[in-house]
This record gives sequence, structure tokens and C-alpha cells, in this order.
Amino acid sequence: MQAADIRELFPGLKDTIYLNTASMNVGCAPARQAYERAVERWSAGRFDWMEAERAGEDARAMFAEIVGATAGEIAIVPAVSTAAGIVAANLPPAKRGENIVVAENEFASNYYPWLLLRERGYQVRTVAPAGNGVTAETFSQADGGTRLIAVSAVHSANGYRADLAALSRVAASSGAWFFVDACQAAGAVPLDVVRDGVDFLAAASHKFLLGSRGMGYLYVRRELLDRLQPIVPGWKAARNPAESFYGPAMDLSPTASKLDASLAWFPALADQSALGIFRRFGISALLERNARLALRLQGALSAERSTFHPFPDQQRSTIVSVPVSDTEAVMARLSQANVVASVRAGRIRLAAHFYNQEEELDRVAELIGRA
Repeated sequence: MQAADIRELFPGLKDTIYLNTASMNVGCAPARQAYERAVERWSAGRFDWMEAERAGEDARAMFAEIVGATAGEIAIVPAVSTAAGIVAANLPPAKRGENIVVAENEFASNYYPWLLLRERGYQVRTVAPAGNGVTAETFSQADGGTRLIAVSAVHSANGYRADLAALSRVAASSGAWFFVDACQAAGAVPLDVVRDGVDFLAAASHKFLLGSRGMGYLYVRRELLDRLQPIVPGWKAARNPAESFYGPAMDLSPTASKLDASLAWFPALADQSALGIFRRFGISALLERNARLALRLQGALSAERSTFHPFPDQQRSTIVSVPVSDTEAVMARLSQANVVASVRAGRIRLAAHFYNQEEELDRVAELIGRA
């Protein structure tokens, strides 16, 4: 694998330093071509929706490989909030003392669905993170009545990478379900739902997975599939979808596809093409490149700014949060240099991905160092 081979798949980056993948990735050439073909066929009355359905199945299988699952454990959903909503809706009315534990600074998609469970009798315990992020100690409020613990694998504001294995042990000791928002982790850092004891994991495609808005995935541990029912079932939820357009019978899929939302056909075709990049270069090779780039960016920033303190290796992700005295001025300087970044929680947020180049990271660190 050569960096130039990756870069040629992202021609839009020719004159741009893009460090905002935590918001939305840069469209790759294969995904753009998939959209263009779909629009051309649609406008000519020749769109093949079954081809799009097959693309969705291919994307499902590829996502499963990325997170260490099987395709039968993956549902296709439009967003993390949808995934969390499905899991929340499957929790029965609370008994006395039953509760949900979630960090108070979780992204809304992994927060609001759990807060709404108050209406079903659950006590929702929102806890402050320990320092930069959540640790096993953060969830000391979990007890025998805890029914679900929700965390982010990588926090979207500061890039803190949680120890999922340690957190899953906390959930297991309480008999709670363990839900992981992997929106900033899937496609960016290594994930293994089996190794880490994850019950549910959700990710949207429009960030590090290289897809577009409208596609996302929900992993459900196989042993829990029988305990979940679809919330908005359609023909896609059936054992044999193409034979289930009409009633009167309902035969649900025995796999996680029973939780599928109706497929967004154009985004599914784009996802198939985009995820093909992981298949082409190898998941491990791309994630290793991400790790090297993140380390390079942290090192460059440390050299330029004495106020920047990087996370230890085990907490590092591809997102770096940089404190500056004037975010508006720094963002204006970055924009003038054709650098795309963002501001979260009062800091400059930089999100590297394998399509970035080492010299770009050095340049951005230099620009921020002038602040």
C-alpha cells in the first residue's frame, strides 16, 4: 500500500487539507461514481433497485468485518440515534430501582434516547466523565438495577478513546446491556465487539467509513437477537424480503436484518463502493496508517505548542483537540490556508484519516502554533 494510491481516490483533496472527517468525510471517487451512475439510470427510468439492495448486503458484510462481527448480527439503520432508539424501545417498563447509566457529555444521539426512558420509569443516572473521558470508575453508580450502560468508543469532542473491555466488565457485573456509539471509531481505530464484550454497537457511515449521510449500522450480539423486536418493520424485516411485500403472514428474519429500516438505495450503492477501499487496501493496513498519522499530528502539535498535552497511546484516536486562546482567529488562519477543521467544546478539533498526508499535518501544526 502506497499513500499515493489512496490519495488518488480522493481527487477533491488536491488543494485542500481536510481534517474534519469527524464531521463528514471527503467523498471518494468510487462513491461519487456510484451516485452519478445511479442518478443517470434513475433519470432514464432504468434504475435497478435490486442492485441497490445487493449493494446494501455487501456493505452490511463489510461493516461486520470492520467491527469483528458477522453479517447476521448487523442491522442497517440510517443513524446512531435510530439504533439507540431501537434498543431503548426494547427495554420493558422499569421495575423499582431499575436505571440507565450514561455520561453527561455524550453526543445527543447516544443520550436523548436514554433520557426518554424516564417516561417508562427508569432512573437515568447521568455521570460526569473522569478527567478527559469515561473510565470504569465513571460508572460507579451502576448497580444491580442497572439495565443499560451507554458510552462512545471515541468521544466526538476531544477524541478520547474509551477502554471498551473494561467498561463491558462493569456492565456485565451489573447484568446491564452495553451500548457503544462507534460513530467516531468505526473505520478509524480497531474495533472488536467480541473481544470487548459489546452487546450493541452503532455507527453512521458518513464519517470514517467513507460513506454518505443516510446509511448506518447496528451490531446486535447474536445471543440478544431474540430479545429485540423491530420498531418500524417493513418488508425488509422479513425472512425472505422479496417474497414479503404483502400480508397476511409475518415471518420475521432470524438475523439482525429484522431491525432494518428501508434501505436508502443511492447511499447504499455509494457505501458499497466506499467500503470497497477498505477491502482493496486491507482494514488492518488502513487502521495502522491512521494510528501513524494520529501520532504524527500529536507529535507536531506538541513540538509547536507547550499547552498541548496528547493522550497516552491507549486513549489516542484519530481526533485531536487543541486548546487555543482565540478559536475564531485560528479558524480564520486555517481557512486562509485551505485547511478544513472544526471547533468543539471551545477547542480546535482536528480529525485525521488515512487519506491525509504527513506533511499536511506538519503544516497545520505550524499554523496553529502561531496562535
